Amino acid sequence: MHQAAARSPHEKPRVSARGVMLTLLGVVIGSAGYYASWRYQTPIGTLGGIAGLALCVIGTSHGHEGGTHAG
Repeated sequence: MHQAAARSPHEKPRVSARGVMLTLLGVVIGSAGYYASWRYQTPIGTLGGIAGLALCVIGTSHGHEGGTHAG
């Protein structure tokens, strides 16, 4: 079971670069995909938008992996 490490109330959680990059990549791919879907009515644009959204979710879930884990 994953437990959060004890930290002081003023300590900010560390953010992983991998999570930030995945989220930003998801925003770019998702925006382009949904724009193509809306503008050109292409199913590939919808798939690109869904892939971008998935990358955002994955990036956000991995965004705080930089901290210590109790275990």
